Amino acid sequence: MSIRNKLILGFSVLLAFILLQGGASFFYGSRTQGLVDTAVNRNFVATTEITDLLAAAQQLRRQEKEYLIYVGDVEGRNTVLKDWTATHSRIEAQLEAMVANSKGIYQPTDSAEFVRWKAALDEYQKEFTRVVEGFSYDVSMLDQDAAGGSTQTYNKAVRTNEELRPVVERFDAGLIKGATRMARARADESAEAYRRIRSNFDVVDYVNAGFALAGLLLASALLFTIPGSITRPLLSLVESADKMSLGDLGKKFDAGGVQDFEKLAASLERMRVTMEAMIVRLKARSR
Repeated sequence: MSIRNKLILGFSVLLAFILLQGGASFFYGSRTQGLVDTAVNRNFVATTEITDLLAAAQQLRRQEKEYLIYVGDVEGRNTVLKDWTATHSRIEAQLEAMVANSKGIYQPTDSAEFVRWKAALDEYQKEFTRVVEGFSYDVSMLDQDAAGGSTQTYNKAVRTNEELRPVVERFDAGLIKGATRMARARADESAEAYRRIRSNFDVVDYVNAGFALAGLLLASALLFTIPGSITRPLLSLVESADKMSLGDLGKKFDAGGVQDFEKLAASLERMRVTMEAMIVRLKARSR
C-alpha cells in the first residue's frame, strides 16, 4: 500500500469516527428536543391553561355562594352577579379556545373532555340564571326591619341553595374535578418528560465521553501504526545502503510493502547484485 493510500485510510477512519460521533449526538439531541417540546408545549402551557380554568371555576362557585349571602342586599347581590357573569364569560371563552386547540397542545381525548366541561358549565349557568331571575325585589321579604324579614330571606337563600345543589354537584364533578385530574396528569407527564430529558442528557454525556476515549485510542493506534509502517521500510533501506557503502553486500533491499519505496528498493537491489557479481568476478580474476 502506498503512503498516500495509508494516509487516506487513516484520515477516512478518523472522519468516519467523527461523523459517527456527530450522528449519535444529533440523534439523542433530537430526541431530547422532542421531549423538551412535549414538556413545554403539551404540558407546561396546557397545565397553565387548565390551572387558570380551574381557578376561575372555583372563583365562580365562591361568587355563587356570595350571591346567596347577599340575597337580602340588592346592591351587594347585583355587584356579585356582575362579577359572576364576568367570570362565567371568561371560563366560557377559555373552554372554547381549548376545544379549538389552535396551539395544538391538546389531544383529541382532551377536546372531548373540554366539551363535557362546557356542557356542565352551560347547565350550571342556565340553572343559576333561572334562580337569579326568581329573586325579584320584595320589600316585605327583604326589609330586615320587618317582622320575620330576615327569616324569610334566610329561608329563600337555603331553598335556592338546595335547588342549585344537583347542577352544582354535576359542575363540580365535571369541570372542577376533571380539571384537577387533568392538571395533575399534565404535571406528572412533565415530571416524566423531565426525567427522560435528564436521562437523555446523561446518555449524550456517556456517548461523548465514550467516543472521546475511543477517539484517543484510535488516534494513538493510527499514530503508532501509519508512521511506523512508513519509517520502518525506509530505515531498512537506509541500513542496507549504509552496509553496502561499507562493503557488506549481504543485506537485501526490501520495500516493506510500501509501494512508493518498491522502485527505489528494486534499483538498490539491482545495484547490490551487480556490485556483488563484480566483486565475485574480480576475485576470480585475481586468482
